[in-house]
Amino acid sequence: MLHEQIKPADIVATVEANPVSVLTDETLYSTFYNHVKSEVEAFEPNLATASSRKEIASLAYKVTRTKTAIDNAGKKLNEDARAKINAVDAQRRKVREDFDALAELARKPLTDWEKQEEARVEYCKSFIRAIEDCGNGLIGGESYPFPILLRELEEKIVITSELGEFEDQARVAHRIALEKVKAAYEAHMKAEADRIELEKLRAEAEERQRAENARIEKERLAKEAAERERAEKERQAKAEAEYKANVARAAEEARLAEIAKAKAEQERVEREAAAKIAAAEAEARAVKEKAEREERERQEAIERTKREEAARQADREHRGKIMGEAKAALIEAGADEEVAKKIVLAIVAGEIPHVTLRF
Repeated sequence: MLHEQIKPADIVATVEANPVSVLTDETLYSTFYNHVKSEVEAFEPNLATASSRKEIASLAYKVTRTKTAIDNAGKKLNEDARAKINAVDAQRRKVREDFDALAELARKPLTDWEKQEEARVEYCKSFIRAIEDCGNGLIGGESYPFPILLRELEEKIVITSELGEFEDQARVAHRIALEKVKAAYEAHMKAEADRIELEKLRAEAEERQRAENARIEKERLAKEAAERERAEKERQAKAEAEYKANVARAAEEARLAEIAKAKAEQERVEREAAAKIAAAEAEARAVKEKAEREERERQEAIERTKREEAARQADREHRGKIMGEAKAALIEAGADEEVAKKIVLAIVAGEIPHVTLRF
């Protein structure tokens, strides 16, 4: 209604003074365009005269010059807007870089602590593995005799509170390893003692057998020498020899039974030692599996926190991008930067009815 009250000459003066006005005011543009159009339609060309033909060319030039003035003003307006946008983008880049560096600096104590914590946990695990290896007869990946293994566990491996949450696991592993080495050492010493005793019994039996063989041979020779003269005594000697042979057989059977008993006792000791070792290994596996499960749960919690933080950061960047594009569109439409920013924030806050931003 206001533009309809403006006189045509005033509209022309307004557009000539500020060509941008028709780019930002659709009503003013329609009024101005209709005014120019009416001039063109009201003009009556006369191609018969040179002056009339010049008037036609002059009118067309006037319309083209008006178009060029408005288009140049719009181009200048776009250039100014782009310069502002470029300046804002440059400042945004600087803000992102500065605040990313500041965030990294703020997180540096935690990052350094996480690296130290990772190194500490690895040291504690390697410490426990060394204890377990010692319980399996190894030091530094090489096999060692029992006395050295016992000295390593009892004197060189010292468990302190520096192991933190791994202290209890280390103490359990140390106790199990010590029990395994002691049990294996005792079994080894018992087997060695049984072997020596068995060899002694075997040597004694062999000596008795040699003596018996020599005695029997002597009796046989004596009996052969007196066979013809002492027939009756030979029969008595034969009977006595048979009796002694029975006694010898009984003694041999008793000796073999003693050997079998010793062997059975050795096998029993070995079975008990093996059962103790198996129980100790099962307990060690249970403790180790529990520690590994707790470590997996801790790592999963850390990874879940990182994913959630990354999702929140991505959402913030996405919302910032959408709001920035909306603000740029408002600036492109003619609003200044501060007004555009307030409009976008009001839309996001739900303060403008029926208008929303889709993220």
